[in-house]
Amino acid sequence: MAYVGTPLDTTNAFQSLAGKRFNGDGSTTDFTLDSSPNSTLDIEVFVGNVRQDPNSAYTVSGTTLAFTGAPPSGTNNIYVVHQAKAVGTIDPAVGSTLDLNGAAELILDADADTTIAADTDDQIDIKVGNTDILNITNSSSDAVITQAVQDKDIIFKGDDGGSAITALTIDMSDGGILQTRAGVGFPATQVASSGANVLDDYEEGTFTGGFTFGGSATGIAYNRTVGIYTKIGDLVFVQGYVSLTSKGSQTGNAALTGLPFTSSSATNASSACGNMRVAQLSFANDTHLSISIQSGGVILDLCDTASGAGATFMTNDNFADNTGIEFGFAYTV
Repeated sequence: MAYVGTPLDTTNAFQSLAGKRFNGDGSTTDFTLDSSPNSTLDIEVFVGNVRQDPNSAYTVSGTTLAFTGAPPSGTNNIYVVHQAKAVGTIDPAVGSTLDLNGAAELILDADADTTIAADTDDQIDIKVGNTDILNITNSSSDAVITQAVQDKDIIFKGDDGGSAITALTIDMSDGGILQTRAGVGFPATQVASSGANVLDDYEEGTFTGGFTFGGSATGIAYNRTVGIYTKIGDLVFVQGYVSLTSKGSQTGNAALTGLPFTSSSATNASSACGNMRVAQLSFANDTHLSISIQSGGVILDLCDTASGAGATFMTNDNFADNTGIEFGFAYTV
């Protein structure tokens, strides 16, 4: 059947004809269309009701209609009719749809081996380099992304300061293990989870330990204070060394202060030291050093536990000016 306009093929869809009018001024040659035609044959151009030759009177590039000679002056004396549009240029505002009905693939590259299709109901299949690599489905309103090739991974790549990196690999041949390039980062402020098997916090850092006697640090001076910690969830591991140059004149129970996090209870770190080495403390040969956390605080009381006897809190009298304590223990927060 005879028709006017672009020849019918699988790359075009009929729509209502659209037009555009311009005013000529005798000097302007370029005019902007509302949409991009595929070629000069996709539009009809009239100047003063005279149809222009698409092979010589004008060219099109994107939305620019360029005349080889400036049309004469006149109000609305230039008229453009769009005859057809390619499928890829259908204007969503028109409300048009394209129904592939599962029987056709949307070809994305020049050699036609990268496509998107929906040949299985309710499933989108993505093919790259003529290989099905991914499909997307709906499962109870959950979006499910599936690697379609056995034992092949899902890999996320990016650009880090101009260098190409592989940021994350989901290893399908190893049960879906995550392999990151540079570790897993946690926010500076913990976002706590109620899940029993969720790691929601990790932190490493340093702290400055110290001593008090009877709750006071007056007159105490230090030769060295070193402390490091690792926090995993609500469990804190600390280790460090504190040595005195002067114990001061205060009296009362001895306590180690300056721990990095507040404890959650009064007894969760009682006698929990992993190791503790003492220099220049006044005790019997069978004495052992233990620790007892104070309720909701960051202070650990230092106690001595003699063989066969209960714990007795250490006091200023047990310390010399050059006392040093090396410690390591864990507590919860």
